Amino acid sequence: MLAKELISDTVPSVKTSDHASRVLNWMSEFKVGQLPVVNHEQLLGLITEDDLIESDIDDLPIGDIRLSLPETTSVFEDAHFFEALKVAHLMKLDILPVLDARDNSYVGAITYHDFLQHAAEVFGVSEPGGIIVLSIEPNSYSISEIGRICESNDAKILSLNLEEGKNGMLLVTIKLNVRELSRVIATFQRFDYEIAHVVFDTEQLDDYRESYENLLRYLNP
Repeated sequence: MLAKELISDTVPSVKTSDHASRVLNWMSEFKVGQLPVVNHEQLLGLITEDDLIESDIDDLPIGDIRLSLPETTSVFEDAHFFEALKVAHLMKLDILPVLDARDNSYVGAITYHDFLQHAAEVFGVSEPGGIIVLSIEPNSYSISEIGRICESNDAKILSLNLEEGKNGMLLVTIKLNVRELSRVIATFQRFDYEIAHVVFDTEQLDDYRESYENLLRYLNP
């Protein structure tokens, strides 16, 4: 997905003629720490809550306040979701301006909530299924073998994430579309994979809990 597809129409941009007190109220209302300053469709930069507090004058126009985040704190509308997310993360932004690549005009902005919503879709958070975390030597990592092991147990990978673990090991987090993970886990172990962590689907845990409670009622009538 591209940046232009994530643009939110809920958060307003700010004009240089707007007063500091009004902009602070907007930040409080929309729960953001920055807002884009735009004049005649041109992004001038981002005004931050700290910028406004340091000005200490409620009726001071935004145009008279130095912006701590310049107009380069933005992405073009054809930027990929991951590229936009990287910029927002590195700059610690609640809101990321998006520009037209042809003339640098302001198109809109992506909010933290928009990023979070799409990230949940990308990583299959809302999809039913379980999670397996493998601890692997970096030079032993093979995405094709991991895929084959999962598919041999009629499981499909919804998302896969890599991160550095302890002692130079690679942690591979796999979200699968199946709730029953025992067969997949057994196959990974048969191929000498170390299982670092397992997260069962919530509904499956509820089923296990119900079965356990039924067993207790049976044993203790």
